[in-house]
Amino acid sequence: DTIAAAGVLVVDGNLSLDALNFALDLSAGVHTIFEPVSVPKATGLRDAIDDRVYAVTPNRDELAALSGLPTRTDRQVRSAADALHARGVELVWVRLGERGSLLSTTDRALELAAVPTTVVDVTGAGDSMLGAFCHVLLAGGSPEEAARFGHAAAALTIASPHTVRPDLTPRLIRATLDQE
Repeated sequence: DTIAAAGVLVVDGNLSLDALNFALDLSAGVHTIFEPVSVPKATGLRDAIDDRVYAVTPNRDELAALSGLPTRTDRQVRSAADALHARGVELVWVRLGERGSLLSTTDRALELAAVPTTVVDVTGAGDSMLGAFCHVLLAGGSPEEAARFGHAAAALTIASPHTVRPDLTPRLIRATLDQE
C-alpha cells in the first residue's frame, strides 16, 4: 500500500533481481526511478529494466551495462538510451561527469551542462543529485527542471567537505541556479 500510494519510488542496484522485480511489480502506476549504482550491479539487473521503470539514472559505463551497447561516443550514448526507451523506459538521465548530463526522453535528447564548482570531495554528489531530481518531480516540475536542480545540488555537495552537506536546502539550490 505504501508503494502504491507513493509519488515516486526510487530503487537501486543493491537489490537482488528477485527483489527488484517484486518492487517493480508493486509499483504499477508509480513513477519508478532506477539508480544502477555500479556496472556489475547494472549488468546483473539489466533484464528487469522495462516499462515498469519510468526513469534510469546511469553514468556512461552503467548505461553500457544496462543496454548491452557501447557508450564511448556521444552517438553511442544516445543509441544506448534509445535502446532503453525501446524497452519502455520513458526517461534516461545519463551522468557525464564534469560535462554534465544527457537527459533523453522518447521525443528528444537534451545535453545539460554541469554547474561550475570547486571540487572538495565528490562523495555524496550522486545521492544529492538524485534526491534533488526527485524533489522537483514530486513538486510537479518537468524532468529538465528536475535535472537542472539535481546538477546544482551535486555542485553544492562536491564543493563541501561533508558527504551530506548540512546546509543543502531547496533555497540554496535555487540561489545557485540563479547565479548561472
